[in-house]
Amino acid sequence: MSVIVDIVNAITDVYDVVQKFFTEDLYHLLTQFIAWCIKWAAVAYWKLKLSALSFAYDVAIDLLSSLQLSQYLQSFWGALDGRIASMMQFFRIPEAINIILSGFFTKFVFRFLGF
Repeated sequence: MSVIVDIVNAITDVYDVVQKFFTEDLYHLLTQFIAWCIKWAAVAYWKLKLSALSFAYDVAIDLLSSLQLSQYLQSFWGALDGRIASMMQFFRIPEAINIILSGFFTKFVFRFLGF
């Protein structure tokens, strides 16, 4: 008789384990898997965006050199009075203009790529 009771207890234990798997554990497993997929997609998105930004910067620098904007700026600086030019050089205005122009063209190319 005790063998039958042990078999019934084993069957109910298996039933409880299977029921718990389908009611609780499967939900947690799917939730963790979907969270992992979302994390992976977010990291992949930002890595793609970072690569595209690096590419856009390279294209923007090439675009700046092909438009020869630095030559126009050099001619502008050459036409300025010596005191004004030295003051602007002291405050690093030419470097600031270069940074602003490269940022503008990088943003232009980045938007052109669709980001």
